[in-house]
Amino acid sequence: MPPHPDAVLRRLTDRLAPLERDLHRAFWTAATDARPETSAAKQRAEEAWLAALGDAELFAEVQAALAAGGSDPRTLRALEQANLDLLANQIPEGDRAELAALQAKVEHAFSTVRGRVGDRELANNELERVLADSDDPAERRAAWEAGKQVGAAVAEDVLALVELRNRVARERGYRDWFAFALAAGDIDEAWLERILEEVESATREPFLAAKAALDARLSARFGVDVDALRPWHYGDLFFQRYDGEAGADLGPLLEGADTVGLTVATYDGMGLETRHLLERSDLHPRPGKDQHAFCLDVDRAGDIRVLANLAPGEEWLDVLLHEVGHAVYDDHIDRSLPWVLRRPPQPLVTEAVALMLGRLRRDPEFLAGVLGADPAAAQALTGPSREVLRTGQLVFARWCLVVVRFEQAMYARPGGDLVGAWWDLVESLQGLRRPEGRTAPDWASKIHLAVAPVYYQSYLLGELLASQLDQAVREGAGGFVGRPAAGAFLAERVFAPGATRPWRELVASATGSPLGPAAFLAGLAA
Repeated sequence: MPPHPDAVLRRLTDRLAPLERDLHRAFWTAATDARPETSAAKQRAEEAWLAALGDAELFAEVQAALAAGGSDPRTLRALEQANLDLLANQIPEGDRAELAALQAKVEHAFSTVRGRVGDRELANNELERVLADSDDPAERRAAWEAGKQVGAAVAEDVLALVELRNRVARERGYRDWFAFALAAGDIDEAWLERILEEVESATREPFLAAKAALDARLSARFGVDVDALRPWHYGDLFFQRYDGEAGADLGPLLEGADTVGLTVATYDGMGLETRHLLERSDLHPRPGKDQHAFCLDVDRAGDIRVLANLAPGEEWLDVLLHEVGHAVYDDHIDRSLPWVLRRPPQPLVTEAVALMLGRLRRDPEFLAGVLGADPAAAQALTGPSREVLRTGQLVFARWCLVVVRFEQAMYARPGGDLVGAWWDLVESLQGLRRPEGRTAPDWASKIHLAVAPVYYQSYLLGELLASQLDQAVREGAGGFVGRPAAGAFLAERVFAPGATRPWRELVASATGSPLGPAAFLAGLAA
């Protein structure tokens, strides 16, 4: 007699929920206090978690319960979601231990390695500040090269992870880890390929036009020919963002501003409470702390935290608005749902929400209502802000294409010329010229390739959905800033359902149409 679905779901939850909570607590500790002992504790927690997810008997039991049916739709939906989670982790015991050890080693390196410029070690915030502000090309080049040094420290381990992941995927009957990860994430690879091709084609000309204008300004700023521009002449380590020129600078409005206070005020205006989330968070930089930013739902029961490394300026305002977007999403998921369903249905949905809310920093109503710009200043910034967002979306979309295409190539040919593949993509998709003679594994300095594999398409698809969702919220609530109806729209239509519906159904229900690039591309043309 097949197991009853309700009983299987109870056993699965009783086993997995405490292990995930323990892993997330250990992960948080290792990220905020990187020491060998915290890294080891995280590794042990991860091994226990992966062992449970990789339990072949549990996987078979879930599949048998799904085949048997006969339960309520919510239980069966929870088992469908659990089936995907378990599929993604059907990894032999020896491989699991190796995977956890390698990943812990790489994460520790990203938390502790600082780029060296001469005899000084500089945190990423300091390197990014040089690239944002310095007019000295030599100083900029040194900062850019320092930001890539972590790549050399982790490249060998990242490649070992790639080989291990590929072995696991092929044992499950998949071409490679890229194909396996998409299937486990409920993303159709052929559909994704069509989206990638359409976005690449539709953004090519507007991106090249925007970049030509940027290059002309950089050429004049640094006193070099356009052909002499190199990656360190741009505004960040990867040319993944664009913050505009002097006429669009938010600096005067942000001077002396409290980034946390601005974020709280923004969400207050939408009727979304954030103080309890930020009280649990770790927002300021210090040695031995992960230099990046993320949101972590520790237990799917209300313990939600944000890690950030706040510094003055627009970049970290964008980041905090973004990460708190993830946090309010998690906080509003209906906690009466089965534990398995207390999560977004697919990462691209929560990324869309976070990206959309990060864009608010340039909303005309935000400039006046949150930043306090007088009407004339807000009006003067409206046009330039629209162009900043448009160019920024072009820049980020092309960067996303680089990472997704590189991961496709890396998992297809991990023994190939990855340095060459990286720079071929950077040149063709971002229009950056590779530094002469450079052979360092710069690709490995992007943390996602190591610890969040085959995730970057979630950012690109999230950008598409952010535009589609933004359009729906504005039609339904009139805007975001100072509009509780916007928060209610998101909470009721997007957040509360958790994973009770497949992501495609949720998107179509919330926005009125299936996910596609139309709204994103229309915004670029506006």
